[in-house]
Formats: sequence, C-alpha cells, structure tokens
Amino acid sequence: MSRQSKRQRPARKQAGLAPVAAAAPATADSIDGLLAEWRRERPDLDPSPFGIYGRIWRLSTTLLGDAEQWLKPIGLTFESFSLIVTLRRSGPPYELNPTALYRESLLSSGAITNRIDRVEREGLVKRLPDPNDRRGTIVRLTAKGRSLADRSIKLHFEALTETLSALNRAERDQLAALLSKLLLSAEQRRAAKPRRR
Repeated sequence: MSRQSKRQRPARKQAGLAPVAAAAPATADSIDGLLAEWRRERPDLDPSPFGIYGRIWRLSTTLLGDAEQWLKPIGLTFESFSLIVTLRRSGPPYELNPTALYRESLLSSGAITNRIDRVEREGLVKRLPDPNDRRGTIVRLTAKGRSLADRSIKLHFEALTETLSALNRAERDQLAALLSKLLLSAEQRRAAKPRRR
C-alpha cells in the first residue's frame, strides 16, 4: 500500500465518509450488491429468492426501455407495437375484441381504450361493430398497420437476438424452460385466488 493511500484512509474517516469498498468482481451484477447488503443487515433471513425476482424485474425494465428505443425511429411506442403485433399474430382477418386484445397482448388492462384510440388515429387499426355483441366493437388491423407490424416485429426479434447474445442456444432454451415453469406456477396461483368483489 502506498503512503498516499495510507494517508487517505484517516482523512475519509475524519470527514465521516465510508471507507472505499473493494471493487466488485467483474461477474457481479447490480443485484449481487443488494443481496450482500441484506445478508449483512439481516443475516437471519434468506434473500436468495430476491436474487431471482430482482433480476427479472431489472431485466424487464431494461428490456422495455431498450425496446422503446429501437421502436422509436419507426414511430411506435411499446404499447402501440404490442397492440398491432397482437392483431397481426392473430391471423386473418387480424381482428380481436378489446377484451381479447388486452388478454393476448403484453399490455396491462388500464386504459386499453385510449391505446386503441391512439393507433386508430394513426390509421393502424379501425373499429368495427361486433357481429356477436350489439354493444361491442372489433378492432381490425389496417393494411398500413399490418405493414408496420411486419416491419416492427422483424426489428424486434433481431434486436432481442442481439440482446440475448451473451447466452448460447442451449442456455437460452434452458432459461426459457425455467422461466416458463415459474410463470406457469405464478399464473396458476393467481387463477386459484378468490376474486375480490
């Protein structure tokens, strides 16, 4: 240790600053630090489940932000994108009622009508009367919407492939299987819960 670094330690202590921590190993991610802090502060608890939850949460937030960035140049938000690609994926005639559209997309239920309004104003979808429900509507993808959906889903899949390049194919398949098992368990647990009235 150099004389300079020896002199800095007392100075930091006198200033009321925490000692400089050793650099985290290169393999540590942002959740490792949180887990280490909880192990220090609450050694009576096992924070390892948060290691999974926290990483899923951080990855979700990061990937959503990334998707917004790669969709922006073609004039789409993630919400608009999710809506039109859901209709495209449904197959001809590329239409769903608003309830099915919410259920089949990656969107939350809040303000689905406003989201439909937005893409309708852009000429990507149009509303039609629902032949099975006099008070209902059907949301159909327009030719413009289909063209943009095809362009954007290609861009999306290519960008996701690049994002996942840290994993080889076997690792991606294993991760997908584990996440599927976890998601199925969460969905079954939610479905089994009695609904609040």
